[in-house]
Amino acid sequence: MAPAIAHFLVGASLLLAFALPLCLRYQIDREYGLWLIPLGGLWGIAPDLHNIAPVLQTQLFGLHNSPWVDLFGLHYTLDRPIVRQQYLPSVFASILVFCLAVAIFWLGFRAYDGLSMSHRDLHPAVISGVSTVAAAGYATLVMAVMVGLQDGFRSVALLVDSKSLIVGGLLLIPLGIGLGVVTTLGLEGLVESSFLANPPTAALLGGGFGMVIWLVGIVVLLPLWLGLLGTSVSVPFIHWGSLLVCSVFGVVFGGIYGVVRGALRSVRPRQLGDNSVDSM
Repeated sequence: MAPAIAHFLVGASLLLAFALPLCLRYQIDREYGLWLIPLGGLWGIAPDLHNIAPVLQTQLFGLHNSPWVDLFGLHYTLDRPIVRQQYLPSVFASILVFCLAVAIFWLGFRAYDGLSMSHRDLHPAVISGVSTVAAAGYATLVMAVMVGLQDGFRSVALLVDSKSLIVGGLLLIPLGIGLGVVTTLGLEGLVESSFLANPPTAALLGGGFGMVIWLVGIVVLLPLWLGLLGTSVSVPFIHWGSLLVCSVFGVVFGGIYGVVRGALRSVRPRQLGDNSVDSM
């Protein structure tokens, strides 16, 4: 297993990252962010409870070895042999990730405060671009968890005629970015902008668009692409696992897109001479 400190720091980092857009959108004081660190750390290390539990140790250990514990701060991924064999690098990498998450959390509030003092409105293209980058990042991470739960990294690697777990994992990054851009273009082109600033509505719309992406990309284009590569792997016409991945990607993307878009649209530039202190 990965070092306990790595699980703790990665869990804290992920919770800080996911909480940032919500804190900005709903104007939650940054001081509460301090509580996210221990809460996120405990969330990330929770599957290791079997080491100290006085009862049900066997059952908890069985759960610990399930891919489902990736829902706890990527716990299962961090316990994979490829990570476990890199003890010291994993510790230093988790420290680096944690420091980066804290910096992003702090800079996010600073940037939001700066926008409110800039005395100018944000261009719609800037709002859409920032929202797309943020939403694609979160949705890609969730997509990686969903693929991991299905042990599907090798299947993803087949897109470039490979069977490597690492290649499959890395390939999800450009795929997530590409799907994010396509989803933004689809939502912005087909949906009234006021709906996109509402997170629940945007999440539902994103989930629906994710199904469309699955229908076009997985059912129609994927077999054609594999045929061009000369891959002998047969793709089932209906693949429920990929439908779930695309749908969840769309829901997360739409929800985060709505949160960030709404947060940026809610920025009200201060008037000259306004010396009031932002409650944030």
